[in-house]
Amino acid sequence: MDLTVILGMLFAVISLSTGDILDGGNPLGLLHITSFLIVIPTALASAMTGTSGDYVKAAYRELKFVFKKSPVNFQERINQIIEFSIIARRDGLLGLEPHINNIDDEFFKKGLSMTIDGIDIDEIETTLEILIDETEEYYHGAAHYWILAGETCPVMGLIGAVMGLILALQKLNDPVAMAEGIAGAFTATVTGIAGAYMFIGPIGNKLKAKSRHNIREKQIILAGILGIASGDNPRALEGKLFHYFSPLEEKKSKFEQ
Repeated sequence: MDLTVILGMLFAVISLSTGDILDGGNPLGLLHITSFLIVIPTALASAMTGTSGDYVKAAYRELKFVFKKSPVNFQERINQIIEFSIIARRDGLLGLEPHINNIDDEFFKKGLSMTIDGIDIDEIETTLEILIDETEEYYHGAAHYWILAGETCPVMGLIGAVMGLILALQKLNDPVAMAEGIAGAFTATVTGIAGAYMFIGPIGNKLKAKSRHNIREKQIILAGILGIASGDNPRALEGKLFHYFSPLEEKKSKFEQ
């Protein structure tokens, strides 16, 4: 579970509710089922209209990815690449063949299989770069759906508020009912803005950010495979792969353990 997502949403709700309470309000008064139905499903449907069907499916399929901790471990992947590099230097590329079935990543397995089969290194690089581009486009399209839905929410909130005001103004002969109607109308605005900036929009941005982990892992694998195919020194190859680490990530050399 990715606590940054859960805690971020939770703290946002707590902060908003605390401010409302301190101002003498009741946060439960912001919960309005009619406003929710007007804003959220309509925004999601509108985003669906503006997004390719394949990416809409991907958006809901990858929703769990937003809330789960990223399974990518760059250090372990580099260690695995360096182990294969050592084997290839010692036993030749064919020495890697028995290890193919132990690879848990299809991208890595495909690239290493092409290397063992003696495919030209330029062709390997081109093929794997295409796969990386397609993966990046897949996640970008999925994230775009949620971001577009988030951007649509405030507008749907405005529409809901106007609809509520129209109904409220029809009750001029009942000031109490009219005031309740106006208050209910403005909950649509709150729902739209909160949906955009506290929930749906952040989901899209988080999906885009976390997809970078998968893309970066594939870039590391590509560089590792090209290094293995070229017969690079394992220690030098490890140093090259460490360049993909961010300043916040700790590097542990396999040769210094």
